[in-house]
Amino acid sequence: MEPAGAGPESPGIVSGNQTHPEVPPDRAPRGSAWLWLAAFAGALVLYVTTLAPDLVWQDGGEYQLNVARLTWPPAQGTVWSRPGTAVRVHPWFLVTARALWWPRFWTYAYAANLCSAASMAVAAANVALLVFLLTGRRVAAVVGGLVFALGHTVWTFGVMSEVLGWTAAFLSAECLCAWAWATTRRPRWLLLLFLLNGAAISNHMMAALSLAVFAVWVFVDVVRGRAPWWVLPSAAGLWVAGAALYWIVLATEYAGTRDLAGTLISATVGRYGGQAANVRGLPGLFGRSLLYIALNHPTPLVLAAVGGAVALWRRRDAVSRVILILAAVYFLWAARYKVPDQFSFFVPFYVLSSVLIGVGAGCLLSRKRLKAVLVLLALLPVGVYAVLPSVAEAVGFQFQSRVLPYRDPYTYFVQPWKRGYEGARRFAEEALDSLPPKAVLMADSTSSAPLQCVWQVEGRRPDVVVVGLGADITDPFLGGLWGTKEDPWPQLNAEGRLAFVVSDVRAYIPRWVSQYARLKPFGIIYEAEPRGSEGPG
Repeated sequence: MEPAGAGPESPGIVSGNQTHPEVPPDRAPRGSAWLWLAAFAGALVLYVTTLAPDLVWQDGGEYQLNVARLTWPPAQGTVWSRPGTAVRVHPWFLVTARALWWPRFWTYAYAANLCSAASMAVAAANVALLVFLLTGRRVAAVVGGLVFALGHTVWTFGVMSEVLGWTAAFLSAECLCAWAWATTRRPRWLLLLFLLNGAAISNHMMAALSLAVFAVWVFVDVVRGRAPWWVLPSAAGLWVAGAALYWIVLATEYAGTRDLAGTLISATVGRYGGQAANVRGLPGLFGRSLLYIALNHPTPLVLAAVGGAVALWRRRDAVSRVILILAAVYFLWAARYKVPDQFSFFVPFYVLSSVLIGVGAGCLLSRKRLKAVLVLLALLPVGVYAVLPSVAEAVGFQFQSRVLPYRDPYTYFVQPWKRGYEGARRFAEEALDSLPPKAVLMADSTSSAPLQCVWQVEGRRPDVVVVGLGADITDPFLGGLWGTKEDPWPQLNAEGRLAFVVSDVRAYIPRWVSQYARLKPFGIIYEAEPRGSEGPG
């Protein structure tokens, strides 16, 4: 079906090398709803089938811990309040994951993982629909949806607790609203767009980038008379309403600190202002960024993104230009963001790169024989990820991340699927069970979350203390044990406590352990002993 009835400012539909008229107002191409539902169901089945069944490491484990500890009403000392780093609270994800846990059909850890699966499936369906609306080609929509859903970072974050699934879902939904506004000129689509962006802000501050792009677009449309003036205050009001959860986080912080400037910094960049504004070492960062993109799109179809970008540029309509601008903005943001987990910040860009690949594939569909080839190329990443761990190990590729018990870096980091993976729980339970009474276990940010979940949330080994990320410790001495520079052995001896750490790598242990203690293996963890003795009292 080829829709008809375009206006002069309509985005049009790219098909092959031609631009066809736009759909009539308030009408998307026939079958759009069914296509979205099919794409959502397919992506959801993929992610649920390959879902991590339990606890995970690093940030994902922290989100699981916070979902379990989420309380109402918000208060100081709860997960609603993170003074100095409000940008890391991510209340939308916590609330939606907690809602999935509420019926108690599954554990809090599985509910958090499932929340990621559902949100990433929504994003995959949105990408497929957007490609369909832009090209009028179902095969192109399938290609775009597959390229997105099977991307390494996308798939990884779709099967474990991670906030970026919602980031992708909101951004793709905003692009659909932009298409609907450009097509119908009905203001309700702009209002919905800004309501969604407000909710996206409550999930992750990266949504501020798309907010800036869409705000400029709407302002220009109002100035040029394409949108009524009342859209601006209405959109602003709905944006504020959509971000309500984030305002709760900031109000909670301000109520405890009474520091307005500090709260504003906490709300925008937190303690990561230097990284957020980074412009140093760009050649190396850009080179590494291209490797991330190659890993996420390990298929020749990635080259179709160039054709898709050219096709949208030639259309010279607002929505096409907005998509291209968003792609550039999100790429540049992630490519110069100098943090250890830089790869994760490309997820919004992958939404847009997948759309460009889908549009580029649509330009090739004038040849019927290419349909099956394009779909097969879109499925190619599955095979690449299946063999890549053995290839990486064979060539001696070394990961920057250290080796942890029950976490093979070659499979854990290279293969996105996590079906049956229970290494984090196995480690946490075994480490806790091995500790003597009154022991203190100091855990870094990677291992702390699963330990906290098992120790604090599930109540295993209440006679010991776990010090690290998310620890709920009222004792001032124990609470400050990780960060202290002083010799803590006299008080540890006085309390009859033995000290243990997860790792023997210097970067992952407190400074005082390196200075005052020596480490010896203790099962899968390490015991810290005062230098020159066999152990405390």
